[in-house]
Amino acid sequence: MQEKINKPKNLPESMFWITLVLGVIFLIVDTVLTVITSTDSSFLHTLIGVDTRAFWQRLIVLCFFVMFASHVQYTVKKQREEEVKLQQALDNIRKAIRTTIQVMVAALEMRDPYTAGHQSRCADLARVIATEMGLDQDKIEGIRMAGIIHDIGKLSIPAEILSKPTKLTNIEFSLIKEHSRIGYEMLKDVESPWPLAEIVYQHHERMNGIGYPKNLKGDEILMESRILAVADVVEAMASHRPYRPALGIEAALEEIEKNKGILYDNTVANTCLRLFRDKGYQLK
Repeated sequence: MQEKINKPKNLPESMFWITLVLGVIFLIVDTVLTVITSTDSSFLHTLIGVDTRAFWQRLIVLCFFVMFASHVQYTVKKQREEEVKLQQALDNIRKAIRTTIQVMVAALEMRDPYTAGHQSRCADLARVIATEMGLDQDKIEGIRMAGIIHDIGKLSIPAEILSKPTKLTNIEFSLIKEHSRIGYEMLKDVESPWPLAEIVYQHHERMNGIGYPKNLKGDEILMESRILAVADVVEAMASHRPYRPALGIEAALEEIEKNKGILYDNTVANTCLRLFRDKGYQLK
């Protein structure tokens, strides 16, 4: 059984309340005595024969403000300490998430090296798009982390389907489409400062509602997922697939340009096109 630990009171706070109570008591007693004796003399004036009322009143007011300032300073200090502890906790969570993700990616890479390479390139492109769009740094990091594991659900798909050198059957493609839902199930209980599970769940949704698995449309789709969707399509089309050779970056950009505002978020699509065509970005 744990012993009860009494938290010691902090000195500035105790002095603040003691001074306030004593000051109030002094002024009440002084006023009462003044009324009873029907004189302008205070209790201390009558007691020691000198006019000390104004002096003591000023002293109490001064003590009150000094203690109040000490109390405020202490409160601010404690708040800063709590903020530091919170930041340390968030940093520890981020480190734990990175470790978990590294393990997941390593497991997927051993089973399907292509998927792991696709995820890392997709994550970098999504990060650069988000940066170019002016998103805040924390959201950019969340997009990058989600990008690294957005296909983690493929761990549940038979390896022979993932590496099949010919066109997939309808049943096989239906199994492939399950990876976003399975990825969500794998990530939904992972403590994270970012909505990683939802980003992964939605990265195959499309702006006009024809995506999967939930047929979300427009603003129903997280901005992080809209960015990841564009990065995913560009990388997939530009790179080699087991069942076809690479289509090339120009074909991928033409797909994005043709369907911006239809399948893909207009701002995200334009940002991606600008990165490749005007700023010389290349898939790594």
